[in-house]
Amino acid sequence: MMNVLRAARSALDKLGVRFAVVLAVALLPLTIVSVLRSQSVISEARSQSEAALDGETLRVVSRELALIEEAKGAAIALAEVIPQLMANPESCMTSMKRIVDAQPFSFAGYYDLTGYIACSNADAPFSIGLTEDLKAQISDPRTTVLVNRDAPVSGTSVLYATSPMYNEDTEELTGFAAVSVPHQALAAASEKFTGNVAFLTLNWDGQILTSTMPLDRADQVLPIDGEIIDYLGRLEPFTRKDRTGVLRTYSVVPILNGQIYALGTWPEASISKNNFYMSSPGMFPALMWLASLAVAWFASSLLVTGHVLRLRNAMRSFTQDRSPTDIASFRNAPQELREVAQAHADMTDQLMRDEALLEDTVRQKEVLLREVHHRVKNNLQLIASIMNMQMRGSKSPEVHQLMRGLHDRVISLATIHRGLYQTTGLADVRVDELLAEIVQQVVRIGAVDHKAIEVKTQLDELHLNPDQAVPLSLMVTEALTNALKYIGAQEGQQPKLTVELRSLDGDMAEVLVKNTLPSVVAPPEKIESTGLGSQLLEAFCQQLYGEMEKSDDGKWFTVKVGFPVEELTPKPGE
Repeated sequence: MMNVLRAARSALDKLGVRFAVVLAVALLPLTIVSVLRSQSVISEARSQSEAALDGETLRVVSRELALIEEAKGAAIALAEVIPQLMANPESCMTSMKRIVDAQPFSFAGYYDLTGYIACSNADAPFSIGLTEDLKAQISDPRTTVLVNRDAPVSGTSVLYATSPMYNEDTEELTGFAAVSVPHQALAAASEKFTGNVAFLTLNWDGQILTSTMPLDRADQVLPIDGEIIDYLGRLEPFTRKDRTGVLRTYSVVPILNGQIYALGTWPEASISKNNFYMSSPGMFPALMWLASLAVAWFASSLLVTGHVLRLRNAMRSFTQDRSPTDIASFRNAPQELREVAQAHADMTDQLMRDEALLEDTVRQKEVLLREVHHRVKNNLQLIASIMNMQMRGSKSPEVHQLMRGLHDRVISLATIHRGLYQTTGLADVRVDELLAEIVQQVVRIGAVDHKAIEVKTQLDELHLNPDQAVPLSLMVTEALTNALKYIGAQEGQQPKLTVELRSLDGDMAEVLVKNTLPSVVAPPEKIESTGLGSQLLEAFCQQLYGEMEKSDDGKWFTVKVGFPVEELTPKPGE
């Protein structure tokens, strides 16, 4: 979780991401307005679609209704004349046949309350029996329209209109006059629709009379909730799922005084079919928001962030390899960024001039410092020469010995200054090279009476600041002087002198000077006396913040000093 928060915080630190967040927030109100407007458009489109469904329903079933209305009128008329025609059954049957031939009817006739058809366009009387439809008509006698899927006369599915007939004297129900219209004739009069669009006519009992789709599948488009009769009284369009689970919009229009209803339906998806805006009202504003955000992002990158990144790269290049800033690459940038780039270019030019001036000054100071070291070395050598002349003219051994010690120390200082002005970099000194020269110089000068000394050096490469190199060199010089003073060897052996410089782990170093002792060794008290040499060794060791160890095993006398190596001081201009 912390890694995610850290990554998010790191991303928000970037200029481009912050631009994107600000632009997204700025464009969000427009997106919300677009979504609300889209919902309003969808609602308006749905209302228009429902109104169109009402009109289309009436238009589609109008010709079917005309045939149904004609059949009902014929049934009512037959109910008036059949009682007179029944006096002559043959004449009645002839009249019924004439009516069927003249109209798009498949049946015209009369049946009593038992279902016996005494007069019709059939060749002979017959009986249909007491059917459920007949029972319903007897219980509620009125002019109505019904469906018979297997009519006895035509043998096809028909829609028939019936009208009750009464006895003129007793006014008792005696039977019904009926006129049938084949569904084939109704289908020929209706329009054909593809897909899931359907228009139906239903009677007052919810029975499907006609349909623009096959009649055996027409009930599949009816609402799945409740009975269709429950929806026939609705005046406003409504939306429900049909019996196949498809969401549909329905429109019910009552016609023929509420005895027949026209029902039109199409899937809800028909409103938005082939219309991306209508099918995804929220997607279009979201895409517009993303497109606006992308355009704004591109504009900000083109006008701001791209030039800022270019300026950042120019700064990095200057930091890494002092590459100059190409002002021409910012010619298309806004004025403010061009001014920033120009200020950066001016600053880098001034900085490079200042660095060049500083390097020149440092070189001059290096030359002057080298000259100082050279002249100090020359002066010290001059002093040493004068002291050497004084030693030659001195008759006293004590004075001669004192002058010899001072002469050796002056020569050591001269050697150190020669190493300082000869070194390649004044910020540090190669101590191993310097100590090798000091050993050679001191042994050459101080071992006049011991020409056969075996000198062994083991010096690791080590760089020190001059502040450490000078006291270390003086300390080694003093240790060598003391070693040469007391060096000796066992009988029949050659005197030996060893100088070692070791670079240790942990920024530590160690210097060791040891010499062989003569067979007759002076007492340690004399070696570790409080003379000038011992005092100088202690003083130089303290300047190095080191620790000194002296040891004497009877054959070797050892001086070992361990000290920390300070971090090198950077060279001016680096």
